[in-house]
Amino acid sequence: MTGNSKEVESNQTDIHKDLEGLVLRYLNTEFRRPVADHTRAAFEETSKFIAQFQTPVVLDSGCGTGLSTLNLAKRFPENPIIGVDKSEVRLSKADSRVENGEPLPKNVFFARAELLDFWKLASDAQWNICFHALFYPNPWPKQSGLRYRFHGSPIFPTLVSLSPVLEMRTNWKIYADEFRFALEIVRKHQNVNAQIYEEEFVPNEPISAFEKKFKDSGHVLYKVIASLRSQ
Repeated sequence: MTGNSKEVESNQTDIHKDLEGLVLRYLNTEFRRPVADHTRAAFEETSKFIAQFQTPVVLDSGCGTGLSTLNLAKRFPENPIIGVDKSEVRLSKADSRVENGEPLPKNVFFARAELLDFWKLASDAQWNICFHALFYPNPWPKQSGLRYRFHGSPIFPTLVSLSPVLEMRTNWKIYADEFRFALEIVRKHQNVNAQIYEEEFVPNEPISAFEKKFKDSGHVLYKVIASLRSQ
């Protein structure tokens, strides 16, 4: 990727007026979409990989070509690092990726799966996830796209419940603002102690290919980090 990415363009200028109502509604419902067969198979294989470890899982959702997963493997060398993406093309690059002529780290596993289904399966299986990375999700920037953003989706309560530490990165401030706002709603309406903060940042070394592209293009980058603990 080169540094020629356009800024996110949207007909939305602030946090969506319907977001609070959607989050509150979904806090009282269960995500029941049928799980795709290929996702269920990928989840079973991933679970076998995780069973080899005695340490909690690090989940890299929407890992793309796997660079962020490899960087997380350096940060968490003792943990199973699971990179999940729905694109077979992107994951084919992840599977063949090497660093300095070395094979993929032994604690890295890539799964081709639908994220929403995978999250539901992980939640049902009560995976012990210590860190959940959600780097540069599709922003669906049109105002009509709110329900396609993760925080405007019925999956959001499941997403929040997966790990006590969740980090989301984006190059669109409204997405960061909405994500933080939705997390605050969960904090207020569930029995959860939470520290939630949002900040602009400039990465010294981009964690993913998208982050490098956005940085090289001069975009302002944002991260939202939530530390969520049940009381």
